[in-house]
Amino acid sequence: MRADDLPDAIDIAVIGGGVIGCAVAATLARLGRSVVLLEAEARLGTGISSRNSGVIHSGLYYPPGSLKARACVRGQRLLYQWVAEHDVWHAKTGKLVVAHAKHQLPDLEALAVNATANGAPGVRLITGSESQVLEPSIPAIAALHCPETGIVDVHELVLSLRAAGEREGAVFVTGARVLGTVADSG
Repeated sequence: MRADDLPDAIDIAVIGGGVIGCAVAATLARLGRSVVLLEAEARLGTGISSRNSGVIHSGLYYPPGSLKARACVRGQRLLYQWVAEHDVWHAKTGKLVVAHAKHQLPDLEALAVNATANGAPGVRLITGSESQVLEPSIPAIAALHCPETGIVDVHELVLSLRAAGEREGAVFVTGARVLGTVADSG
């Protein structure tokens, strides 16, 4: 669809067709709003989302109780649910944060306390020998095991969000650079 073919009245225009923009458009459409998403590029997800590593984080590093910490932990759970329901490629790879030397143990222990305070699921301190079983090529005297960390195919995720939005009536327009806005007082 071209920008010239848009309906005259829409409730919400979402600017940007990456993961966040597509998720917002799909959610708003599911809630019954008329939505158009405008993406400047020829394809969705070619901006910042295309440079995303696709890591599904566990919520280790943010200050406990912060919006980032809460969003990370909740977002991980919701993202795994979404990708499973929409057949988006992903893998729960797990992650190890390792201590190679004794002087690193206090920082690793503090990170474990932080992860627990954030509600990061399954995160626990393990011994160096337990770490070696999981990853023999990385020497460690201790590690923080994060079993819920994973990766997702960002391009497939964007396409699944678009499909969900379109099923609910959202309109996705590519090649539609927004040059400005005008407030409508009516």
